[in-house]
Amino acid sequence: MPTQQIIERIRRALSLEQAAFEEVRDDVAFTPFAVGLAAVAILLGGLGAYLWAVFVDVQEAPDLAGKGDFFLDAVILGSIFAALLWLAGVAVIYIILTQVYRETVAPDALFRIAALGAVPFAIGLLVFIPGIGYGIGLLSIALMFFLTVFGLRAAFPSIGPQRVVLAVVAGFAVWALILPLLSGTDNAFTPGAFVFEWSEDVVEEIFATWTD
Repeated sequence: MPTQQIIERIRRALSLEQAAFEEVRDDVAFTPFAVGLAAVAILLGGLGAYLWAVFVDVQEAPDLAGKGDFFLDAVILGSIFAALLWLAGVAVIYIILTQVYRETVAPDALFRIAALGAVPFAIGLLVFIPGIGYGIGLLSIALMFFLTVFGLRAAFPSIGPQRVVLAVVAGFAVWALILPLLSGTDNAFTPGAFVFEWSEDVVEEIFATWTD
């Protein structure tokens, strides 16, 4: 598939053009490109977390940006864990739609739509911007949720909106709730907005040390 055609399809999807999601649903050849889109988006979120550690002024933890393993944890391992949990979330969406609601959905078609819906997570690259980084991180997840719901509704119009929303909520809960549990002050597996939850753990640990 020509690169220009891929870019144009992504642009149309981000413009909320229903036909773009219908094409993605039916285009098996688009599957490897969908894998790449989701992987790049999640990786950019991980890079954003690393840049946050490099640029943010954290008075409580002056050595935060200097940790040699932060890049490995936040960008590489964090992205891998986020991708695996995202895949588990997609599986949950599929199970709820097909097993609970008895809807007819091809697993590969659902994966391609969800992968396209994951593109906004790339905005997490900008979480390092002082003052608005946290808002940007939340926005990336909100847009990811919205685009996934819109894409599924556009690709599978016969499925009721309430069923789609509930399935996507369950799928998002898998990675949005479990990923922070895998992270700690020694393991920054925190791409995108999740880096702020990790930083809260760091501050709490330092505060506990001071009060002991």
